[in-house]
Amino acid sequence: MMFLLSRLTLPLLSAVIFLVSGSGIQADESKGTDTDKPITYEDHVFPVLKKSCAPCHGDGKQEAGLNLANYANTIKGSGGGEIVVAGRSSASRLIEVLTSTEDGERMPPDGDPLAPEVIDLIRKWIDTGLRENSGSSVAEMRTLGFKPAASTNDSGPGAIPSDLTTFPQVTTLRPYPVLALAVSSRAPVAATSDYGAIDLFDPTTNNPYGAIPFPEGEPLVLTFSRSGRLLLAAGGKPVQSGAAVLYDVATGKRLASVGDEPDAIIAADISPDEKLVAIGCTSRLVKLYSTEDGSLKSTIEKHTDWVTAVAFSPDGKYLATADRIGNIHLWDGKSGGVILPLSEHKKSVRALSWRSDSAVVASCGEDGTVIWWDVKDGWPLANKPNAHADGVLDCQFGPNGELATCGRDGTIKLWSAEGKELKNFSITDHEARENHLPPGVRILPTRVAVSSDGSTILAGDTAGKLHSWKLP
Repeated sequence: MMFLLSRLTLPLLSAVIFLVSGSGIQADESKGTDTDKPITYEDHVFPVLKKSCAPCHGDGKQEAGLNLANYANTIKGSGGGEIVVAGRSSASRLIEVLTSTEDGERMPPDGDPLAPEVIDLIRKWIDTGLRENSGSSVAEMRTLGFKPAASTNDSGPGAIPSDLTTFPQVTTLRPYPVLALAVSSRAPVAATSDYGAIDLFDPTTNNPYGAIPFPEGEPLVLTFSRSGRLLLAAGGKPVQSGAAVLYDVATGKRLASVGDEPDAIIAADISPDEKLVAIGCTSRLVKLYSTEDGSLKSTIEKHTDWVTAVAFSPDGKYLATADRIGNIHLWDGKSGGVILPLSEHKKSVRALSWRSDSAVVASCGEDGTVIWWDVKDGWPLANKPNAHADGVLDCQFGPNGELATCGRDGTIKLWSAEGKELKNFSITDHEARENHLPPGVRILPTRVAVSSDGSTILAGDTAGKLHSWKLP
């Protein structure tokens, strides 16, 4: 469990960062930061702490019960608890006081802050496991260990569309962006948005199955049920109307519609037992509807800004919701009762995705960060703060624990089940010219997905084109 230094001890910690005049301690005062060598307390962190903190937090004097003169006591922390948490600099009190901009909180309170490169050095030491020296192992940290879970649905393979009814589709003057993309976890079927329609195709071959009408307007959300039997489409007409519609994947038949919103629905999901549909809107509310009779079962009022993502866990135990100011909450998937908040994102959360074992939910946002969360207690098992420059637009798990992401930097990335970057794809200028866009107009990926067999990564873009790459 993480403990933070009591705010009552902050005045006593002014000497923790006792800086020299000028720009403060520079990174070269340590023994270097050779990227081939691990960052350790002995070689890199202790020289900084010794020069900055010894007068008040050394062997002779320990204000606030904090002694930074040796590794054991630094790890032990102060009278208020731990000040460093292995693998989580973002949750370490030491980094919090070093980087704070609030009067009375930033250390030192009356001097210049530590140089950014020094803070980064300490941050990297924490994130890489708090090594004591070059011969020591990292402190115990949780991992993203993934074990494929057996399906909780015994309905067999998912449905494959056949003999879909044809209908006239709207032709737009400009390329219509791919606003929604989904793949079935049970069959080679994918769905993508078009204006007033949903296109179904085989993600491994790109062969089309046909299209389904969505007369409500723009389908902004697409998701298949866990059985692969149903497709949920949600959206509408911005500032006019919104609804969520359930379709039979095999026939394209419209089965039910829930929600009657004054604005387009921007987040939606169907529970694994296919009994509930959750929607999120600009109204800041999350609503749970019955698929049997369309009745409103419950309303969640926790969010204080637009609800941008909702997602049921594959086992149905949890419902994760997120909003435009970076808040994420976990709820009971049946009752809607609150379980715990997940707080790390600094800007809008763009997507949530559950790993197939229901143990981890991934989130991504406009702050450029991708986070893998342990849902038992909300611990960030992995945090990629610069996954995509300028913002992450989507993230989706594949069948083997891999995670696909795309961002405003124009790239699509594939991360391993351990959270390591495996592949990096981009949309080329040649493809931009094929879409007949004016020079200088950027094409960005909007949505991403991995096929049910893990063989193909898919991405839609702002020019309405689908891209696919085969994976080894």
